[in-house]
Amino acid sequence: MYQWNKQSSPFFALQQTGMFVKEAVGTLTRRNRASQEDKKVWISYDTTSDLYPEYYRNAFHYQTDGWMSTDSANVYDTSTETLFLGRQDAMQRTVLVPLLEYVEKEGGRPLKVLEVACGTGRFATFARDNLSLDSEYTAVDLSPFYLEKAREYDSEWRSLRKRVEKEKGNDIDSLKPARMVQAQAEKLPFDNEEFDVVICVYLFHELPRDIRAKVASEMARVTKSGGRAILCDSTQLGDRPVFDEIIGNFENMNEPYYRDYIQDFLPLHFEKAGMKCLSKIVCSASKTLSFEKN
Repeated sequence: MYQWNKQSSPFFALQQTGMFVKEAVGTLTRRNRASQEDKKVWISYDTTSDLYPEYYRNAFHYQTDGWMSTDSANVYDTSTETLFLGRQDAMQRTVLVPLLEYVEKEGGRPLKVLEVACGTGRFATFARDNLSLDSEYTAVDLSPFYLEKAREYDSEWRSLRKRVEKEKGNDIDSLKPARMVQAQAEKLPFDNEEFDVVICVYLFHELPRDIRAKVASEMARVTKSGGRAILCDSTQLGDRPVFDEIIGNFENMNEPYYRDYIQDFLPLHFEKAGMKCLSKIVCSASKTLSFEKN
């Protein structure tokens, strides 16, 4: 973590603590009621548009407004890091293992990287820290509120990175903002084979099985031949057998597709789309799979 990161500020910690306590009270209250109203999220949309699919109209985790508010985006990282007792960032960073293996294989050249369902954009800062300054990073999410948070993270990260690179005497002109795009993961608005690496973190367990297959196909479509698709998500049945009897209980946090997810053989979706599974890393409650485009 950079020396000047706002997370080192006591004021920031107190601010996030206050937001988390308020959100936790609401989340636990809704979970205890578990009413149908508590599971819904109201989305204003043009009836001629299919931008927000039916499966998305759900208050995942019973969080306030689901994915559709600034308040939700501001407290999300603190809430998940607390829920997983400080393991959240560490679990996500397992994606960096296959990412850096590919960077090394390519000789450290600038890469075009796409992150699908980027959320707050926090992981994007981890990834960009391990890419060359002139790499191009594109982040997609369906929530305009989370995309705005991702822009904020990206701006803060670039400011810190530029300060570090300046002190080293390095040229910072090639460090460009990440491109933010609002789109469905199953309908990516990009050309075939546009990206060297496509990353997806914690999306698949919130999708119906047929949509998982479509997202995997889209990730494969926009990945260059010889490139990588990297998926990080919750562990499934058999990954840590000691938890097999209780892992499905996460469904109770208003995760309607979770019990099906833990039984879904994820590599098959990517193999059907023309990719080969290269590696699997299990870290606590998450796992990372990497695939190569044939």
